[in-house]
Amino acid sequence: MLVEKGTILDFKDFYLTYKDKVYRYAYMHFRDEDLAFDIVQEAFSKIWTKWEQLDIERNFQSYLYSITRNLVFDELRKRQVRHQYSELKQLGVEAEDNSNEESIAYRDLEKLYKEAISKLPKSRLEIYTLSKEEFLKNSEIAERLGLSVNTVREHIVKSNKFVRGYILERTSISLALLIFFDIF
Repeated sequence: MLVEKGTILDFKDFYLTYKDKVYRYAYMHFRDEDLAFDIVQEAFSKIWTKWEQLDIERNFQSYLYSITRNLVFDELRKRQVRHQYSELKQLGVEAEDNSNEESIAYRDLEKLYKEAISKLPKSRLEIYTLSKEEFLKNSEIAERLGLSVNTVREHIVKSNKFVRGYILERTSISLALLIFFDIF
């Protein structure tokens, strides 16, 4: 299928506007230039594959942030598995296939994340959902709910802090430290 010239230009502008931000976000977490470039490439590849289906009314920046955050989480999970494997290898223990355990751990973490979100006060939950799941800009949320942009921003910051704390309190120390030092 041929892509309209306008769509290509829009994507190109979007890429040029946000590629450095995605790179800085990834580099901040890993301090690895090659990995940061890989995450930029992967994030924009995911956007490109869905570019024509994306709703113009949605906030592409939030969507890009969600994709990038998920790629960072995935890489952190891979690093944790590699670290555990190398520790077992040093101890002389044969590693067994634990892909089911990893899958369960990921689902547990996702469940914990959803549990944390559900515990947010109603007003914060609504703002958080509009921001993180519907990818609306703070100004759009403020307009929709009749609030100031600063109030929306404050609710999102407090929600993020609560969700992060909730997860950290309920995860194992090693995972909590990994997440704390590498993500937050």
